[in-house]
Amino acid sequence: MTFHLKLSAISFLILIVSFHAHLATAQFGVGSVLKKQAEKLVKDKLKEKTDEKRESYDTLSFNYAIAFLDKTESFENQQKGEGLVKTANFLLRDGEPQSDLEAARDIYDFGRLNYKMGNQFLAETNLQLAKLKYEQISATDEPNYLKVIGLLGLIYGEMGRFTKAEEFTQIALDGWKEMQGNESVGYLAELNNYAVLQINLGNYLKAEQIISQLGKLLNSENENEKLPYAIYINNAAILNQYMGRADQALNLMKKCTKIAKESLTDNNSTYLQFLTNKAILEQENGDLATAENTFQEVLDLQESRLKLNAKNDPDYAHMKSNIAALYVQKGEYEKAEEALKLALDIYENEFGSEHLTTAGTQADLGNLYRFLGALDKAEPLLQAALYTRERKLSNNHPKVVKSQEDMALWFWSSNQIESAKSYFKRVMETSEEFVEDYFPALSEAEKTKYWEQMKPRFFRFYNFALENHQKYPELLEDFMRYRLSTKGILLSASTSLRNTIFNQNDEELTSLYEQWLDQKQQLANAYALTEEEIQEQSFNVDSLENATNQTEKELSLKSDAFSNAYEDRNTDYRNILNQLKPGEVMVEIVQYPIFDKQLTSKNAYAYVILKKGASKPEIVINKSGDLLENRYYAYYNNVINQKMKDEYSYDQYWKSMEEEVGNSSRIYISPDGIYNQVNMNTLQQPNGKYLIQDHDIRYVGHPNDILFEKSESQVGQQKAYLMGDPNFDSQSIAQLPGTRKEIEDISRFLSPKMQMQKYLDKEANESNLKMVQSPKYLHLASHGYFLEDQQANDNLFGVQLQYIRQNPLLRSGLLLSGAGSSQGTGSSQSFNQSDNGFFSAYEAINLNLNNTEMVVLSACETGKGDVKSGEGVYGLQRAFIVAGAQSLVMSLWKVDDTATQKLMSGFYRENVKGKAIQDAFRSAQLAMLNEYKHPYYWGAFIMFSR
Repeated sequence: MTFHLKLSAISFLILIVSFHAHLATAQFGVGSVLKKQAEKLVKDKLKEKTDEKRESYDTLSFNYAIAFLDKTESFENQQKGEGLVKTANFLLRDGEPQSDLEAARDIYDFGRLNYKMGNQFLAETNLQLAKLKYEQISATDEPNYLKVIGLLGLIYGEMGRFTKAEEFTQIALDGWKEMQGNESVGYLAELNNYAVLQINLGNYLKAEQIISQLGKLLNSENENEKLPYAIYINNAAILNQYMGRADQALNLMKKCTKIAKESLTDNNSTYLQFLTNKAILEQENGDLATAENTFQEVLDLQESRLKLNAKNDPDYAHMKSNIAALYVQKGEYEKAEEALKLALDIYENEFGSEHLTTAGTQADLGNLYRFLGALDKAEPLLQAALYTRERKLSNNHPKVVKSQEDMALWFWSSNQIESAKSYFKRVMETSEEFVEDYFPALSEAEKTKYWEQMKPRFFRFYNFALENHQKYPELLEDFMRYRLSTKGILLSASTSLRNTIFNQNDEELTSLYEQWLDQKQQLANAYALTEEEIQEQSFNVDSLENATNQTEKELSLKSDAFSNAYEDRNTDYRNILNQLKPGEVMVEIVQYPIFDKQLTSKNAYAYVILKKGASKPEIVINKSGDLLENRYYAYYNNVINQKMKDEYSYDQYWKSMEEEVGNSSRIYISPDGIYNQVNMNTLQQPNGKYLIQDHDIRYVGHPNDILFEKSESQVGQQKAYLMGDPNFDSQSIAQLPGTRKEIEDISRFLSPKMQMQKYLDKEANESNLKMVQSPKYLHLASHGYFLEDQQANDNLFGVQLQYIRQNPLLRSGLLLSGAGSSQGTGSSQSFNQSDNGFFSAYEAINLNLNNTEMVVLSACETGKGDVKSGEGVYGLQRAFIVAGAQSLVMSLWKVDDTATQKLMSGFYRENVKGKAIQDAFRSAQLAMLNEYKHPYYWGAFIMFSR
């Protein structure tokens, strides 16, 4: 069908060209009069035909957002038939008077055509004009008005301006529902686009709900819904892939391509995009042979689609680049080289040797040669790519920085350390500037995605610096600066700022803040454009920069929270050294993947030791990271739970830094990786004593945390909020009577000093917990839970786990009153329910703990979660810190109810005697050690402060 429309459109255009050429040679006289009449009839007939075609596009054509895997680049996917028909309409109009409605539609058409040509900024400008025109003539009940709104939402989504994208998509969605109902083509298209927007935002649970709704509304049996249904299946597949369900994603993608084949020709570009997604999913599922066959199928179809000179077409080159990545994974480097060389030849012939597309393949082939050790072949290709990118792009463009890093790695491989150091310096400085300038404006999901892309660059530099810092001491300075500036960067990101601003209930401030976020996102997009693209799209970067700066100044004047939130972190380790007191040591632990021509899956640990009186840090490297995280941790965990003597873990986790730490009285530990899961206090030394007996070990989230004095809780906030002994309403969930005694004891100790809010039995529920308002102490005593990803089965206490498999904040939490109410029936519950008894870390983030000095999670495994390098534990620990807690007490393994009750009672008893919470906690543990010798009883809990 598409093929015939294109042919018809082309024939219209040929007729138009012939018609105008004939007019140019027409003679005056009777013959010319008759000729003009004949020409008018032909023109009217053509106008009638093109109007029919245009009407079909106006009523049936919609923009469907299609989700693609990160490694997939779009092929040319423009409905040229539609473009030519609309062009024909413009030419045939020949100055005829227009109604306001026709003028509005023309502006919309021009905006849509610019969108299909990739001119997003021109498209946005014209669509905004069309929107204004429709509104001025009170034609907002026109279907094309909703298409304008929906297309603006789609454009904003592609530009990364997600706040505006969500706003416009929601308006279009509501409009179609009111105008034509929730089964109309327009509504379904916008619902699909809304789902893709949520995928891009990282709101996977919400996206899953929308896609489920879309599936119920679409009918794959209807001929006119086959392509939308295939798009829906594709998007569901990509969502599953992002959520870690690669096998389910592949099954869906197989279904998608099967359905698409029924409604599209084999060589249709959308179908080829679906096939490419399928190939990538096959590759990610480890079925490399099938992936290769699918890639080859796409190549063959492209050859068929392109007919003559198929192998000289850029699309063919693009697919050869795709399949080259597969060959590299398979270790078939000769095939990868051949594919990249062919792609490079095509690009050079088609675009020239100094084109950005050519530079991309030069870089890929150069990096392959570097990896293979063919350094002589690699250098000219990497240099050529860098030369082109530096000429065509701005100095801080990501592709320029990537090429500079490629050269740094090449010089490092060639043992030219001075040159490598020079390139790395440029790369890291630019990367740090970008993080500082634009990271604050990104949403939480955008920050996470961006940092996951950026983090490997820092890891490569860490490897380079740690390998060469003894000969080049300045590399140690750089290593420490970047580590201090980026550790926990996501934890300290936008959540607290956003909550602080929104909690002020200032509509003007909130609106201004959202405007600033959108402007910063526009700037980030603009800086990624070439100078030619900026000129083509008439985009004024300077004007937007000035407007953004002005908004930022207004925000700073209106909100102390904003102006203070993004102040530069301390990046000078000397400030930390100076803050340490005699006998104190700071141990910053750095987990990083080992670099061997590329980053590998094997981890190393660097122990950076800052000691009072030292002039510089001492570095100890442990390259047995995989053993620490697997075999040694399994041993440690086993001897703890089996209450056995541990004669092994001290040597693995502590001995390598023992000499540098010495007999320091107080040791601050800023953990990373597996050190988030091992309590160093419980390691038994060769002399039989535990580390807690010789050292005051204090866990901090970041080395900078010791620089700042903790502010006292405000007057009027001297409250303790205590919750325990929930009524689980279940035979299968054991009640915890010890927690009731724990709460009563704590209440008795604290009541002379502060107000008490106690919740026991049925009152120990989610609703009451969510009402908490910045108490000094928050103490929660109940069952805790944490699920590894692989443990996610059908349900847990009635909760269907397929919704939480890939969100670590949903896989950890506390059980509160009513958690087992549906266990007997097996009915499912949702984490979105307000009071289902499952209080997840996902919900804990939204608690108001801005002035809370301490949170105690007196439950099993509350310190568990997904450990992310440089970011800590994604679980309850992260959630309560983000919510505002200054200190957090949590457990690393299943705890004994009676021992926990005694530990907590002793802790608060020491605290009310006047000891600081850290000192009181250590005293309570030492007292427990005298009664319960094994660390299983006293060592499960650690205190984490910031």
